[in-house]
Amino acid sequence: MRYMTILLLSILASASALAAPPEKKSAEATVTLHSTITGNQEQPKVLYIVPWQPPGSADRLMQPAQPVLDDVFAPIDRAEFNRELKFRENAATAP
Repeated sequence: MRYMTILLLSILASASALAAPPEKKSAEATVTLHSTITGNQEQPKVLYIVPWQPPGSADRLMQPAQPVLDDVFAPIDRAEFNRELKFRENAATAP
């Protein structure tokens, strides 16, 4: 049944193509192409940054960076470091 439907549709398509009158071809055939590219009009043209908290005290800006560096360069225990590496490896492979 499916093949009969496909065959019938193909016969009708070819018959309509043969029945169409031939088009006259002129020497001055012109082709006009139109295209319009439109971007998203909702994009902001200006960026406003509004703070959601009041500024902190100026004392916090004047803190030295030394306490942060002390934590980075502090000595660690070898066993603790190996345990952390195994934990991160297991966490990376777990789904």
